[in-house]
Amino acid sequence: MRDSNEDLKSFRRAERLVGCGLVNRALFPALVVAFVIGSAFAKSVTAGTVTFVSPCECQGQKSGSRWPAKTDPSSVPLDKSTIQSVTPSQIYEWKGPEPNVPLTPKTDTRIAAEQKWYNLTARLVSVKVEDDGDITLVLQDADSKKAGSVNAEIPVGPEWCELRKLVFGWTTQSFPFSFKGSQTLELREQHVITVTGKAFFDVQHASPDNSNRRPKAEKYAVWEIHPVMALHVDQ
Repeated sequence: MRDSNEDLKSFRRAERLVGCGLVNRALFPALVVAFVIGSAFAKSVTAGTVTFVSPCECQGQKSGSRWPAKTDPSSVPLDKSTIQSVTPSQIYEWKGPEPNVPLTPKTDTRIAAEQKWYNLTARLVSVKVEDDGDITLVLQDADSKKAGSVNAEIPVGPEWCELRKLVFGWTTQSFPFSFKGSQTLELREQHVITVTGKAFFDVQHASPDNSNRRPKAEKYAVWEIHPVMALHVDQ
């Protein structure tokens, strides 16, 4: 009932503008739609949800833990010999940082192991959106013969706009849409891809001993590629 009342109020506001001669009557339907969408965005923010207005614009997103590290805009090195090729199953076998390494959800800087660049080649099995505005690519070995899933994350921001457009183009998702927490998108295209970026240990999802196994999802590595700075479609 509350949503119906809000829509009625939007209709009345648009009607008054037309009645006062401030808006051409031919534009009345578009004006009503604009009021309704604006009202929906306002309600979504108030309700603690995030709204993806477009592939490159979000409203109401949260700043996650270690945000400066997660949104490190460093460019891909020109010297390709400094970038190591890797697969999800190989990352899955990595060890976590030693317990004496100063790393908490409040650590804004990258530790030494997080300064290394990787080309991660894998099959895209799932795409999720997160309440901090990130797009999460869930990746597994291209031949699916070995265990281990790895996340590669694309933040919101001008540096990542074209990558986000590309990934959303593989889904059936339309805009705008709102959600809480996270949401898995429906894929219409599944590719083998190579993402390039620095390694990132998502300590917020790690156990106290810094194991590279997520306590609530043991088939997932805690190590990620975050942020993704380049993406190539292999097939």
